[in-house]
Amino acid sequence: MPKAGRYHEGVPCWVELGALNPGRARRFYGGLFAWEFVDLPGWTVATLRGAQVAGLTARPAGAAQSWTTYLAVADAERTAEAVREAGGRVLREPYEVPPEQGWAALAADPAGAVFGLRQGLLWQGAGLVDEPDAFSWSEQHSPVPDTARAFYQRVFGYEYGRGSDGATLFRIGGQPAGGIARRPEAGWSVHFGTADTDLAVERVRELGGTVLAGPEPTPFGRRAVVRDDGGAEFTLVGLPSAERTPAA
Repeated sequence: MPKAGRYHEGVPCWVELGALNPGRARRFYGGLFAWEFVDLPGWTVATLRGAQVAGLTARPAGAAQSWTTYLAVADAERTAEAVREAGGRVLREPYEVPPEQGWAALAADPAGAVFGLRQGLLWQGAGLVDEPDAFSWSEQHSPVPDTARAFYQRVFGYEYGRGSDGATLFRIGGQPAGGIARRPEAGWSVHFGTADTDLAVERVRELGGTVLAGPEPTPFGRRAVVRDDGGAEFTLVGLPSAERTPAA
């Protein structure tokens, strides 16, 4: 991941949980990552050691609780139009993020994977990344990865290289920024760092979550796929690791 606060166009810069029960979500993630929470108009910011690390918004009953990855943009309106031209959809037109924090939008790629756009004013994204209990990586999943690669390259100028587990690594400005992998269902997978994946997995269970896969060793750290107590899926990956992505 690039350094916190320095996000090039197209780099995953922010993650946000759409929660069915925000109070319950606070208890789960506060218990798992020791996050604290600051209420702002219309949404909540999770903080770690004083840095903004994630967002929390209320989702209406009947919707699915899930994490959304936001990609950094210089101009949300212009990028939303580029999404349409490349065959994607704009699900929510660019809107102002209060209080004076910039602009955001929601979009979907041709396979239906939902992602956000974030144009920063006072700040662009997470103030702490690639550390235990903070956002560390995002990976786009698609049943048609060739189509996904073409879409994101056209909109954000991604360059591609070989990744792990059959995934494609995408680069921005020559630096690794995320991955694209073949999966049956389209989406963006959010990864959080942890000092000890096995202990974190036990804590997930204690807090009412479930373990879907792992923990298992990978070239980038010991990894587990889990689900919170509201149904949102995310990945835990052990840090530090000799294979961590270099900073920009």
